[in-house]
Amino acid sequence: MKTTSLSRKLLTRVLSFYFVLTFLVTCVQIGAEYINTKSHITSELLTLEKTFSGSLTRAVWELNTQQAIDIADGLVAIPMIKGITVLDENSQIIAQLGSVADEDTLDIESIDDDTNSNEYFNVTSGIDGLFGHSFPLIFEFSGRTTKVGSVTLLSSNEVIFNRIQVGIYFLI
Repeated sequence: MKTTSLSRKLLTRVLSFYFVLTFLVTCVQIGAEYINTKSHITSELLTLEKTFSGSLTRAVWELNTQQAIDIADGLVAIPMIKGITVLDENSQIIAQLGSVADEDTLDIESIDDDTNSNEYFNVTSGIDGLFGHSFPLIFEFSGRTTKVGSVTLLSSNEVIFNRIQVGIYFLI
């Protein structure tokens, strides 16, 4: 019968416990980093809304399709943006570039502001793991507001993983 020393048993159990604990803490830290980065990207999408909604609203209001397409093309050039869809007030597509999400696969979470409603969503199926932000284009003229269209900005989990990749390597 083979006997193992008490110190070897103790060392094996302590190191096993330490390994499991370290693995769990690393997984929690990676998950927290993922959630934090996704939140940061969502806030960047909000900033893009504030930056470009005025010019897109004017382009749609003036029926300047080429300008709306040019603005959408500039937005898709941003590495964080994987797709954009610009619709008019009749939900007809003005510009659709990059990745596209089906309405059936969207898990929409609406947030109502004082003037308009914003929607944040995740795509519930698909390889890309798309998520994004949708907002209306509201034109104000002579004290009246008119919804002239809407915009959907899409990003993906790939963007998140690219941003946290170096941190994960250091953790591992």
